[in-house]
This record gives sequence, C-alpha cells and structure tokens, in this order.
Amino acid sequence: MSPRLIQLLLGLSLLLNCFVLAGFVYRSWIAPPTLEVRQPGAPPPSGARPSPIDALVHDLGVDSSQREALRGVLDGYAVKRRERLREIQKVREQTAAELKKPQIDLARLDGLVDQIAQLRADVQKENLRTAVQLEPVLRADQRERWRVLIVERFAGAPAPRPAAPRPPQ
Repeated sequence: MSPRLIQLLLGLSLLLNCFVLAGFVYRSWIAPPTLEVRQPGAPPPSGARPSPIDALVHDLGVDSSQREALRGVLDGYAVKRRERLREIQKVREQTAAELKKPQIDLARLDGLVDQIAQLRADVQKENLRTAVQLEPVLRADQRERWRVLIVERFAGAPAPRPAAPRPPQ
C-alpha cells in the first residue's frame, strides 16, 4: 500500500472517531433530556421504576380482561399518584429554596418536612386502597399470591409461607 493511501485511511478513521465522540458529548452533556409520554396501561420503559400497583399487577399476571375490568381503578390511581408526586416535588423545591437562604428558618423546614411525610403517607394509603380494590377481580390462584405480595410489599414483613414438606428419613 502506498503511504498516501494509508494517510488517507487514517485521516478518514480520525474523522469518523471525531464524529462519534462529538455525538456522544452532545447526547450526554448538551442535548436536553427527552420526556417519554406513555399511554395508560402500557408497560413502563425499561429504565423507569414502575409504581407499586403496576408492579403488583405485573407480578400477579393479570390478563387483558382483568386489566379491562380494573381500568377505572388503575387510571384513577395513576392520576392521584401523579398529583401527589407533583405536590411532593413542589414541597421539595420549597425545601431546597429554604436551604439556599443565608438564614435558614428551622421552623419552616420542620413544616416542609412534615408536609412531605404527610404526602408520602397519603401515597402509601392510596397504594393500599388500590391494592385492596384489585382483589375482587383476581382468580383464586392470583388471590393467594396477592395476599403474600401485599404483606411483603406494603407491610414490609415477609409473609408466612407454607412449610416445605420434609424429605423421608
């Protein structure tokens, strides 16, 4: 190969590498983040954390007819959850603004922390209400699994499981 051809190939390789690196830098640090809009009932994106009810519905293996019967419950839950999370975000922003002030007002911070705790408690209560509303639509096998899951996930304690049979001695 002639030295001129090698120089040309190296130059093209360098140019390609520069474009790849520039694209990476642009996507990582310069481009604004994109917001994904999901249709209700659609599975969450792979990187997103599903709501406790979405995870429960998924783990129970709810079929399309059951999902259709629960549509009103699930849609209402999603709306209420979004509202609560927006409220929590507003209070967090107020907390951050208070912490940025030269003189921090601890009484105001106490109130903001209490507000966030109350909103989180409201979210937890709504999760429980919605989980209980799922039960009438479930099949018998799903109900058994549902009881185990709500105890584990909402009470924070492992549910009692039937003892495994002992092997013959």
